[in-house]
Amino acid sequence: MLKKKIGWVLGTIVVLGAGGYVLACFNTDSMAHVIYQQMTHPSSPSSDSKIEIKSEKDKAKTQNSNLNDIQKILVNKKYDGGYAVAENGNISQVKYLGSHVKQMNGKYFLATDTQNMLTAAAILRLVDQKKLRLTTPVNQYYDSLSLSNKVTVQSLLDMTSGISNDSVPNNQLTNILNWNINHAVVGSVGQCNYQEVNYVLLEGIVSQVTNQSYQDYITNTFLKPNGLNEVKFASQVDSSKMAMPYNNGQPVTDSTLAKAMNSQMGQNQLVASPSNLLRLTQVLVKNYGNNPNFIGNRPTGRLIKSGDMYYVSGGIVGYRTSIAISQDGKKGIVLMSNDSNGKDNLTSLVKETYDKLK
Repeated sequence: MLKKKIGWVLGTIVVLGAGGYVLACFNTDSMAHVIYQQMTHPSSPSSDSKIEIKSEKDKAKTQNSNLNDIQKILVNKKYDGGYAVAENGNISQVKYLGSHVKQMNGKYFLATDTQNMLTAAAILRLVDQKKLRLTTPVNQYYDSLSLSNKVTVQSLLDMTSGISNDSVPNNQLTNILNWNINHAVVGSVGQCNYQEVNYVLLEGIVSQVTNQSYQDYITNTFLKPNGLNEVKFASQVDSSKMAMPYNNGQPVTDSTLAKAMNSQMGQNQLVASPSNLLRLTQVLVKNYGNNPNFIGNRPTGRLIKSGDMYYVSGGIVGYRTSIAISQDGKKGIVLMSNDSNGKDNLTSLVKETYDKLK
């Protein structure tokens, strides 16, 4: 289906020298971003309540029961894809379900919009190192955009910059950053608008500040040091190693996938196994979970707080991803589907399964 490299469809896309293309976010309003309802919590036992002390054996039985409940939910909802579960800080289950198990077991899935939490972490790390300030005007890095000083790194992070790009490239891109700069429309600052151009510009800022490609910086700073060998960029992965994409059970053709890739260029460069995406999320939550600039309050592809957990969802045609994780990072679940199922999303499903992790 896809040729030798996943990026062969559109050619090589570069962010200040970084190889590989950037996949598209597909219908982010209806599919990728649905905010969870407030999580419900069991009431605390009263002082005269009987406290049951469970043995390690009993705890193991409870955990197995929880995992069985999760699998039952996914099977009943006819979920197609892989999932990984973390309990007590460790990955306790990784499984693949649905109609195309043989085409997904051990394969990579697109991380979709969830890559933005990694870009946000890269920005905040540079802030901590005093190499960057969130208050710095963006025109310091992109003077050709003619932006006001009110458009800052912070406003890119929050997608309140007023910058948009609704253009669709009609040929192969050789430099995604330049293409976005040339097609960016500057609007009013302050209103939140999900536009992937914001995070393209952030990726370019990471590259400028570090004097290396965005991909190299992410790989050397976050992936390799944490042994995340199954989190890669799309250009590094042969298509035979990818879970074949479907939409409503039908294979996604080259032309359909290429149209989705071309529709809105931004994040979606990252591919991962479910277990490694969950481990990466644990690392990010451990290091940045208490930073208010890492946890968003609106859909930006970053984690959003809801009750006792953080969550994020995203997708393009052919792939969907959703993550729910506790604020201490010790329990969580990642759903990675290779069937976009029309305009559906995995938000409610990941919430329902997360509720089983007590």
